[in-house]
Amino acid sequence: MSSSERRLPLWWDRDVDSKTGHPLRTDVREAAHRVWKWVLRKSDEILGDGNEAAEVLENAVRAVSRYLDNKNIELNSSDPAGLLVLASTRLLWRAANKKRRIELVGSNNELAELLRAPDWRNETDGHLFLEELARELSPRTRGILRLRMAGYDWNWIARIAHMSSTNLRASFWRDVRRAHLRLLQSGKGTRSREW
Repeated sequence: MSSSERRLPLWWDRDVDSKTGHPLRTDVREAAHRVWKWVLRKSDEILGDGNEAAEVLENAVRAVSRYLDNKNIELNSSDPAGLLVLASTRLLWRAANKKRRIELVGSNNELAELLRAPDWRNETDGHLFLEELARELSPRTRGILRLRMAGYDWNWIARIAHMSSTNLRASFWRDVRRAHLRLLQSGKGTRSREW
């Protein structure tokens, strides 16, 4: 089946912005129908698939509508298709850059997985291991660990530390891995499970 024979997926054309409740411009929505096939193709090209094309186009329609309204441009006085193409391209490249970040750090649940305990002995070992691990961490990482255990999210902690959430998490997990490696090398991190 050739690409021209494939059925073009639909995107959800809304007359009202789902986030703000403000009406979206009809001229922008009409232009969006004309550029939809291009956005889908560009999404395939930049992201490797078209799964995010609909969301990208919706966000572009929202942004261009808001821009034209803020500039007091009358409806249908010009063709907003070029602005939609520009906004969509920027959004696609932003999504691509997020996806291409190589994250060599653990997930949010990695520490919890290390400490997962099916019975009280394992739970006790997990707590002892966590205490030993915490002693090996830098004071800054210990503070981050305390905040995470208290329920604070990465974004909130990153704002306090004046850095991006991605960099904060990378730094945190790098320090945790190094501390864990030091514990394993010293023999402290391998507690016997036999009593």
